[in-house]
Amino acid sequence: MREVRGQRLESRISYLLEDRGLHGGCPLEAWEELCAQRYQPRFVQAQMRLELRKLAKAAATAGSPMLLLKGAAYMLAGLPLARGRTFTDLDILVPRERLEEVEASLLAAGWVHHNTDDYDQRYYRRWMHELPPMYHPDRGVLMDVHHSILPLTSRLTPDIESFWAESVPLPMPSFRALCPADMLLHSAAHLFQDGEISGQLPGLLDLHELIGSFAEQTGFWDRLLAHAERHQLGRPLYYALHFTSTLLGTQVPAGALESARRFAPGPVNDRLMKLLVPRVLEPRYPTRRPAAFSAWLLYLRSHWLRMPPVLLASHLTRKALRRPSPSYQGN
Repeated sequence: MREVRGQRLESRISYLLEDRGLHGGCPLEAWEELCAQRYQPRFVQAQMRLELRKLAKAAATAGSPMLLLKGAAYMLAGLPLARGRTFTDLDILVPRERLEEVEASLLAAGWVHHNTDDYDQRYYRRWMHELPPMYHPDRGVLMDVHHSILPLTSRLTPDIESFWAESVPLPMPSFRALCPADMLLHSAAHLFQDGEISGQLPGLLDLHELIGSFAEQTGFWDRLLAHAERHQLGRPLYYALHFTSTLLGTQVPAGALESARRFAPGPVNDRLMKLLVPRVLEPRYPTRRPAAFSAWLLYLRSHWLRMPPVLLASHLTRKALRRPSPSYQGN
């Protein structure tokens, strides 16, 4: 329960137990606590639905399509993993050539930038896959405005035009979502290419539930592997399929696992990841020491993958030497 609380998984675990008919074997006190936490995600999702209606007006003003990512997309698409899933910000993707118009429209609608530091503004606009984070001071909602799914300095360059071409409409006008194969690939890239992995058990659970939602679609696995190759996201997909199946028992066809092995790294890196990732994702019971060293190594890996060595050294040095700026505490 301590681990579940720390990962904010109470509500999602309650639905998983209920779906599998296991809640009868759960101690009453624990079950009541798990179910009581269902109200917070419901409130957050209701708040986000209202925010999306306001955002649709800004999209209309900018004349730009908006593609929802992660939590908001799962929610509007009605995917099972949205049940009990909370999220602290909205993630949208817009065409890069329309970025200035969208930003101007959002600023006119009352959104402001989270951080006004000159270096951070340059860093995001020159190197990253998104604008500096924005928030609405009256409603306390955070938003990330993306034009790609990975930093411009990343070693991988997904085909963003293909993402748009294969995107699907959502029930709320003005918004679209990634197609199922691309949605899973984005989740894999977010966890294993652009993230630090440590503390991201919810991200692995997202992958597990996305696979469960899409696996029975005709031709899904062939499309997934083809899209992974097209978008240079084979390595994150390999990790996603391996770790969901080994840590969460996700049902992945043997043929798909075998096909994904062609994206695997060399034997040394493969062995290292298979050693480190379970250490930072598995529960750290009171009798187990924190996996601090493993988490640190994966933290270094995440930065190494995001930018070239010279830029990385310059960025980390500047961040280490400068005085931290006050941060906005969103909902």
